[in-house]
Amino acid sequence: MLDFGAVSLEWGTLIIQLIFFLLPTILVIMAIRKVTNQSKVRQHAIEALEKRVEALEQELRSKKP
Repeated sequence: MLDFGAVSLEWGTLIIQLIFFLLPTILVIMAIRKVTNQSKVRQHAIEALEKRVEALEQELRSKKP
């Protein structure tokens, strides 16, 4: 127990308060990181597809007489 004169905090209360404060904060941070990571993955996939399309178009142009 922490004793501050007229105010005292028990460890159980303190731990529960920290959990209720930190848990939503951690969840928000994780959600933001997940969204940004997914957008990076999507952007990488789009770039790979664009490169593949460009290669196929180049192949079509070279085969035309």
